Amino acid sequence: MAPQVFRTQSLVPPLHHELFLLYTILIFLSSNTIVFTSAQASNRSESDRQALLCFKSGISKGSARVLGSWRNDSLNFCGWRGVTCSTTLPIRVVSLQLRSTLLTGTLCSCMAALNSLVQLDLWNNKLSGSVPEEIGELRSLQTLMLAGNRLSGNIPLSLGTAASLRSVNLANNSLSGAIPDSLANSSSLSEIILSRNNLSGGIPANLFNSSKLAAVDLRSNALSGAIPHFQKTSALQFLDLTGNSLSGTIPASLGNASSLRSLLLAQNKLAGSIPETIGQIPNLKRVDLSNNMFSGYVPATLYNVSSLTFFSLGSNKFTGQLPYDIGHSLPNLETLAMGLNKFRGSVPDSLTNMSKLQVLDISSNLLTGVVPSLGSLANLSQLLLGDNKLEADDWAFLTSLTNCTQLLILSMDGNILNGSLPKAVGKLSTKLQRLSFGRNQISGNIPAEIGKLVSLALLDMGRNMLSGPIPLTVWNLSNLVVLKLSMNRLSGQIPSTVGNLVQLSQLHLDDNELSGNIPEKYHGKLVT
Repeated sequence: MAPQVFRTQSLVPPLHHELFLLYTILIFLSSNTIVFTSAQASNRSESDRQALLCFKSGISKGSARVLGSWRNDSLNFCGWRGVTCSTTLPIRVVSLQLRSTLLTGTLCSCMAALNSLVQLDLWNNKLSGSVPEEIGELRSLQTLMLAGNRLSGNIPLSLGTAASLRSVNLANNSLSGAIPDSLANSSSLSEIILSRNNLSGGIPANLFNSSKLAAVDLRSNALSGAIPHFQKTSALQFLDLTGNSLSGTIPASLGNASSLRSLLLAQNKLAGSIPETIGQIPNLKRVDLSNNMFSGYVPATLYNVSSLTFFSLGSNKFTGQLPYDIGHSLPNLETLAMGLNKFRGSVPDSLTNMSKLQVLDISSNLLTGVVPSLGSLANLSQLLLGDNKLEADDWAFLTSLTNCTQLLILSMDGNILNGSLPKAVGKLSTKLQRLSFGRNQISGNIPAEIGKLVSLALLDMGRNMLSGPIPLTVWNLSNLVVLKLSMNRLSGQIPSTVGNLVQLSQLHLDDNELSGNIPEKYHGKLVT
């Protein structure tokens, strides 16, 4: 008999048993992790939903119908009006955009729970109250747009510590107090728009010390003090400080803003001279330094920035002459406004090279000589040369202007123009709305052809030496609002057709030799 073989069971389980056990454990752990993660994501989503409902609670009932889809029994808040959610788990609110929806009410601090929010845009509503300090806690927020509301109080200090914030626009509100230093110290901001508020105090010293800052708009506030130095401003393209009470001089360091396109400093109390460094900014397009107290000569470097399209130095105390070659060095100008200064010399003939020029204002200076022919400026809409010492010579300049078919305003008052007004005046643009030759030495008759200027709202020929009757064609200018013919030697009968001027609000006929009756409706305030 063959011997029996006894097989003993191994104490170590086979390998596939081990793998099965490990797989079972992993499934168990994974299942619990998914449950935990899902619950956590659900909690975050519910937190966002509750924050949105909290926002709605701050909105007045009268305008809450805009948020009609925001219902407490609706779990799908991603479908609510103005709400955009992330496309990956966990589902979070990344954008809230309710522009121009007539919302009234206040902003709630509970919005801080929307900590994945990237964009908050409530532009052009009627929201009031203050900007919650908690908004600065939105660590993901990149764009804050609250412009065009009725918000008041101070700008939250916390905005300067919002690490992701790129753009802040709080324009057109009633915010007051100072601009927080924390906002100026932000290293992430590229755009700060705080215009048309009631902000006061100085501009923070470090505002122009950011290599990312591209746009600063602080116009129409009550800011005072000096303009800070410009340090790391190579990205700055737009600067508007118009309509404040800033004083001192323009810092020479402004030349460090090598990317600047628009420099708007009008309507302040700035003084001194313009630093030459501004003329070294290569791609400047718009410069407005009007309505300040600047003096001295305009740097030659600034007259050579050929990229300029808008150049306004009006209402200052600048002296010197307009460069003879200004039309060649600034060929892209659309607006040249140098009125109310102390410029001397003649009007440069080279202006005829500015083929894009639409507005030329060199009024109220000390300019002399003959007015050049500017008929080549096909786009010219406003020509303001009043209150200088300019002469007409043979009135060739007026004849040339008949080529300017876009001309709306022609102001030559307060010069020493003499001789008779040519009949060519009737060939000026039929779009012409304002024609002013008052306070000159013009003699002879008023040409009947002036009646062809059918769009005229203002006609000023007062304080000259005009004689003869007022042409009947003048009384047919149905759009006239102001007619000034006083202090001349006009004679003849005032026709009854004067009553046809239904738009007329000012009628100046005094100090002439006219006869007849003025209609009763023009008595009193209309006749001076």
